[in-house]
Amino acid sequence: MVRCSIQAAAFHLLAIATMAWTLSATAQDRVLVQQPGGSRFPMSGYIEDYTGREISLRIKPSEPVRHYPRGDVIEVTTEYTPHHDRGRKLFASGKIAESRDEFTAALDDEDRPWVRREILANQVRCALWNGDYFGAVSRFIPIVQSDVETFHYGLVPLNWTDDQPAENLRFDAREWIGPKATPLARLIGASWLLSVADGTVEAQGTLKKLAREPDIRIQRLAQMQLWRIKLKGSAQLDPDEITGWEKFVEDLSIELRGGAYFVIGQAWKQRKEHEKGARAFLWLPLVYDADRWLSSRACFEAADLLSIAGDRTEAVKLYSEVVFRYGDTPWGPEAEAAWNALRQPNTTEMKNR
Repeated sequence: MVRCSIQAAAFHLLAIATMAWTLSATAQDRVLVQQPGGSRFPMSGYIEDYTGREISLRIKPSEPVRHYPRGDVIEVTTEYTPHHDRGRKLFASGKIAESRDEFTAALDDEDRPWVRREILANQVRCALWNGDYFGAVSRFIPIVQSDVETFHYGLVPLNWTDDQPAENLRFDAREWIGPKATPLARLIGASWLLSVADGTVEAQGTLKKLAREPDIRIQRLAQMQLWRIKLKGSAQLDPDEITGWEKFVEDLSIELRGGAYFVIGQAWKQRKEHEKGARAFLWLPLVYDADRWLSSRACFEAADLLSIAGDRTEAVKLYSEVVFRYGDTPWGPEAEAAWNALRQPNTTEMKNR
């Protein structure tokens, strides 16, 4: 009995020592926090979780977890798996297919919830790079399921155009707006069904309900999605209403503004207010580039409007931007044709020389 007790105690101590060693060995996380007085306080330890609300850090195994508001977090440094590191480097160099494969492998290797969400966010970025909205949705929803207040909301894959969605998106969007679906899934589904003829009415009804959601991000995004219906149902919107939209957007956090500025650009374009439309469209490629295909189209639309307005120099610059930055998107070839046409000598100018 004594021997068993000693063995049990020894095992218990070994377990504690092992746990302490593990925490110590993995305590590579470094967090820089802003203090109330303005000074910055660096800490090292083990990040238990990092959400849209707070970061949870354990300095030592024997100490309780410390919690700091996300708004106070200046910088977070951690060690990633080799697959994760390679994925980030490949994405930065524009090798998206290889990057996507590395992130897939990294997800299998990673246990930390907050890092898994980061990997999923990177997979969303890979999907959005190639206009794979279905793939982006399938990876974005689990992020929010894991952290409702996620700071990755700028990646939410909504539709802001009147283009017909791909068949797989159309089919699944009807499931996403079902009665048992989460508010986020219903928002995404409604955004894609809104441009489908036999889904517009249902999508509009869903968005009107979501416009009263307690979650302010879903509420605001749903309200801005409803602008698409106003734009489509009006021959020409009142300029005061469009200006009101702009003020509405300016009160939002930056990551939620991109798609709304695209709709605002379309509204000014409808009124033939070319410079105002171009300014709204340019917000996407200059500030919000998460949805790369939408940014590409916005840049092309801005170039078109400036060309119509007679600002040939700026139009040429923007068409070239689409060609060199977004050449693999559907608007690359169109931009190249317009770019080449504008660079041709003006025949009227040639005659006057």
